[in-house]
Amino acid sequence: MFKFEREQMVVEIAGRKIGGQPGEYPTALSGTIFYARHKIVEDERKGIFDKAAAEDLINKQAEMEDITGNPALVQVFGGTPEALVKYIDFVAEIWDGPMLLDSTAKEARMAAAKRATEAGYADQCIYNSINVSIDDEEFQNLVESDIEASIVLCFDPMDSSVEGKLNVLLNGGKTADKGMLELAEKAGIKYPLVDVAVTPLGNGAGNAVRATFAVKAKLGLPSGSGIHNVPSAWDWLRTFRKQLRESGKTQLAKDVHHVCDIGANIVQVMASGDFVLYGPIDNAQLAFPAVAMTDAMIAEAAKEMGINPVDNHPINKLL
Repeated sequence: MFKFEREQMVVEIAGRKIGGQPGEYPTALSGTIFYARHKIVEDERKGIFDKAAAEDLINKQAEMEDITGNPALVQVFGGTPEALVKYIDFVAEIWDGPMLLDSTAKEARMAAAKRATEAGYADQCIYNSINVSIDDEEFQNLVESDIEASIVLCFDPMDSSVEGKLNVLLNGGKTADKGMLELAEKAGIKYPLVDVAVTPLGNGAGNAVRATFAVKAKLGLPSGSGIHNVPSAWDWLRTFRKQLRESGKTQLAKDVHHVCDIGANIVQVMASGDFVLYGPIDNAQLAFPAVAMTDAMIAEAAKEMGINPVDNHPINKLL
């Protein structure tokens, strides 16, 4: 356990505070809804979905936020502009906390930013993301929006080292002409959340986790990741689960993945992470208790270093 010498930024987005010293604020947890092949989605292109089921998932995550004190974020994924706009309109109606605007298609992200601005709920939104692949059209669309919070991805495909991750934030590294933080500032982003871009095991996962310390130590910015992707990309685990299924141990095969999936989030929290994109929102009742326990342990140790947890911290709510 440790305390950073540099002052740590704390951002507040839709009433949720993210950042600070380890043990000071609870880790923010973001669950994804409407992801590819999500069973509640009936038509991924048109954005047709089971509204009752979606509301139930969002409410269950909100309930876990109330119980543990860990801020909840809803990561809204949509594959098309039509779908993502429908999804975020729905989420904004039933949820007053932060939501991430997420898509693999820039047209969808752009449409979502424009819609959130026009509809008046841009203050809830976190753009996902500002990264080395953002082009002039998407950047200008973000400039013209009212969005003030964004994930800033410190990923340089030419350099996965810790130094490379810092460089891409500060000067563009080996890939971009400008640093991602400079782009974020020019886009009107006041509340940056640095995603350390965890890659698969053996391809820089460890460097990414270590980069969390580096970003907070050198820049003092809120940092985290979607580290749950690590077990999904782990070939050995995939083979092991297949062997379990073939031997009739279907439930154990599922459990093994869940343990690694949720356990990965704990790794990020122990590495001073301020937020975790934990994957499917369906897993809220697994992710929140695991991270709350980790937060409480960190806070207990941090007290001896003069760090006092906020009132809604898991150490105060659950012990």
